[in-house]
Amino acid sequence: MLQAVIFDLDGTVLDNEGVWEEVFRKVANSHALEYGNKWIHEPGIGIEPNWRKLISDEKKVRELSFQTWKMYWDQQNGQLNVRDGLVELVEEIKDRGWQTALATGSNWNIVENELEQLSLYLAFDVTTTGEEVLTQKPDPEIYQLTAQKMGLDPQECVVVEDSLAGVQAAVDAGMVVVGIVSSYATREELKKAGAKVQVDNLDVGMIEFLAHGDTQTIETGQAD
Repeated sequence: MLQAVIFDLDGTVLDNEGVWEEVFRKVANSHALEYGNKWIHEPGIGIEPNWRKLISDEKKVRELSFQTWKMYWDQQNGQLNVRDGLVELVEEIKDRGWQTALATGSNWNIVENELEQLSLYLAFDVTTTGEEVLTQKPDPEIYQLTAQKMGLDPQECVVVEDSLAGVQAAVDAGMVVVGIVSSYATREELKKAGAKVQVDNLDVGMIEFLAHGDTQTIETGQAD
């Protein structure tokens, strides 16, 4: 029986992956780094792992990671966007008596600032950040640890994710996953990665699926 819903942060709680992509491109261009993919950064895996895909010098990785974080924060200038429907969904989840959690590859210094600005401290009973695990998504460690913090088995948790790496991590942790469709994670890609349901938006209509696995109740999504 469901006891908790775990949310990813970037791209899920926050509608900000486009901002991160813009910042990664600006930093890469300022260092004359070449990149050929449609998206220079892979959502869900963290800042440093993304830079390691382009450069091998660890000192440079740390330098670019700090520059990326600083530019992201300066560019946001306090204008963080919570994904539509998130607040209402969390309120409904809490009304059901379920726990809520946040599991993100971002470091606490980023997460703390964002939660404080958005007054979301009380939205999540448990928060797990990238410093607490040895391996980032798509490894399942962060979701396994989050379940342990709540005193729950993975089968008692549903995960809401936007990234393919995050979906894979949650599935490998033994959790049911709701995937958010985007330009970097299409419906078919999310389904292939293991998302039980693929939704276009967050909506309280998801609650019945979360409670009973009734995929017909999610009007904004598509089930397997």
